[in-house]
Amino acid sequence: MPLTPSPLIPGTSPMPNPGQQPPNKRALRLGALLTVPILVGLLAAGQALLPRILFLAPGLQAQANGSAANGGGSTATFQGFVYPWTHDMTGGGYTSTISPQNLKSEAHDFHMNAVIIPVVAEMPYRDDSTLLWHSTDQGDRFTLSDSDYQQAIDDAKKAGLVPILELKVYQDDKFSPSIGPQYVGWFWAYSASNGSTSLTNGKTIHVGQTERQWFDNYTDFAVHYAQMSQQNHLPYFIIGSDLTAVAYDTQATNVKADPQGIDHGVPGEPCTNGLGRRDCEWRHVVHAIRQPSYSSLATHQSENGASYSGKLIYEADWSSTAGQPNNGASQPEYTSVTWWDAIDFIGVDAEFPLTANGSDVDVTDLENAWNGLKTPYGLGGAGNIFSNLENISSKFQRQIIFTTAGYASASGANTGQPNGSAPDQQEQLLDMQALLETFQGLPWWAGVFWYADYPVQRSAQSNWAVSSNWAGDTLDSSKSAGKWLAGYYKDNPLH
Repeated sequence: MPLTPSPLIPGTSPMPNPGQQPPNKRALRLGALLTVPILVGLLAAGQALLPRILFLAPGLQAQANGSAANGGGSTATFQGFVYPWTHDMTGGGYTSTISPQNLKSEAHDFHMNAVIIPVVAEMPYRDDSTLLWHSTDQGDRFTLSDSDYQQAIDDAKKAGLVPILELKVYQDDKFSPSIGPQYVGWFWAYSASNGSTSLTNGKTIHVGQTERQWFDNYTDFAVHYAQMSQQNHLPYFIIGSDLTAVAYDTQATNVKADPQGIDHGVPGEPCTNGLGRRDCEWRHVVHAIRQPSYSSLATHQSENGASYSGKLIYEADWSSTAGQPNNGASQPEYTSVTWWDAIDFIGVDAEFPLTANGSDVDVTDLENAWNGLKTPYGLGGAGNIFSNLENISSKFQRQIIFTTAGYASASGANTGQPNGSAPDQQEQLLDMQALLETFQGLPWWAGVFWYADYPVQRSAQSNWAVSSNWAGDTLDSSKSAGKWLAGYYKDNPLH
């Protein structure tokens, strides 16, 4: 049966109704005159909105594709988890027999499609540029051998997961109250490049020289694992995580305060538009990862690059630098980084405190907290998180990934200070539900990596009952959040 032409507007006809007089020529001319200014206004509005529409379109298309594939439920790109292991940990590991079993369980039972494999270098002294990560480095407590990471990559692929290597640096010495990335570069981070600072032991640090050498060492670290990612055809690579003290420029390091901190003479990559020395230094790291060769910052010596062709991510912390509120910047790390345009995704360590003193807070109140609205339990102090994330995504035209998010199955987990002696599976369930209900389906949000599962028998994992792990040895023995997640997520392969 032949199809008849459809009217221009559904439900109407371009022909006049029987008995209706067609409009006369004067009316048509008047209508045309009135229409012109309207069309001009619409054209101007369209020009203003077009870039945002073009940015949103791929995300909307991805959602449509995801919905068709999933049959509902999850539509975000990444349904992932973090799978950490370091050299100083015992009882498991990427080469253990349990590791591939846990990876298969995450893919099969919980419909995960990607896994972050952290690679941790050690910075043994905060007053020095040294990074330990080579297999021959004495005293490195964290970095595994390349063969261990290769095993994790191979097992993840066999399980149907996309493996993603993530670079981390842990700093730990007698001056550090805790082990982690927050004190990397902290000692010299607040000085101009021509300045110096002294330790209590009398050692003097020349800031510019130390920072350039640190970035050369870090670039060497990044290039090595970017090469591994390229060799294994890994489509994503996380170039750093929570390096708040050296990730963005401050009142002491921006181009106005410290113009001499920017080296405009690095062969092949003059930083002509740099907003500060940190902005230029991170663009240098990206250049080395992308290109077959690059020049070092300290000596301009030619080095082999990684020629990495996949998509790059950096994970910025939700908060500001430890011990130095906002590090001279007005916002936390993820809103202060100026070089997001140099990479492909904005990664966020999304461990935001949501309420001040709530426990087992219902999903509606937690969604309000994400949006900076009042709750009966107060707010966690991070402001309107939703709006801040949306604004930074729009500013740089990059989707946001929660490269880390997790909630302990313990009372008060949503405050960021869970009670480790009070197991509470309902708390974890509500917190995870609220996150997904708040962000799922948004075109600027590309998914979440839950923290964390480990290559250890789950029932033997330390403090499993109050940890952020959702998975048990079986689906039936998993926590309430895990059982819910297994039904919420649908198979959603990354392409």
